Amino acid sequence: MGVQRSLFAALKHVVPSDLEYYLEEKNSEGLKLLPLGQGSLFSLLFSEEKPEKLMYVVDCPTLPKALYMQKLTDEGWEYMGQSLNSYVWRKKYEESNRPRNFADKVGMKVHCLKLGLLTLLLALIFAGLFGALCYSLYREYQIQPPEAARLVKYILVLVVQLPFVLCFGSMSVKLLKENRRL
Repeated sequence: MGVQRSLFAALKHVVPSDLEYYLEEKNSEGLKLLPLGQGSLFSLLFSEEKPEKLMYVVDCPTLPKALYMQKLTDEGWEYMGQSLNSYVWRKKYEESNRPRNFADKVGMKVHCLKLGLLTLLLALIFAGLFGALCYSLYREYQIQPPEAARLVKYILVLVVQLPFVLCFGSMSVKLLKENRRL
């Protein structure tokens, strides 16, 4: 029985319902989520086990934390930890008796809106930096073509920034779409 690591899964599946689906898919492959730790935003750990019927719920509650935690543990849900200000729960069930998804729709809507706007802001900041660097390179080239080493540095910085623009832009689109859907 080994342990597998999934890098950036919580960031790839930033929409709570997508993360739930991802965790249930991994479970059907025989990979059971281990409790979330400090690095769960960047890495999820799974143990290789026999597949079980597990339902995962990623929730952003509006209830007081103590009441919320007690209520769900009393109902038989297993607390897996927290990621991106969302609580991750799971519950074993029989084929014909799948638990209902208790996720707080208001909390999810607020969560998706806040995180969507934050990632949009980050995408715009990186896009602005990307544009400023392109303009700076263009202006420098007009005055006097830069030496090769300097040109390589510019291009390297531009190449490093572009994935951030695309990643944060993609995350914001997903989250804002989910906010509208809720």
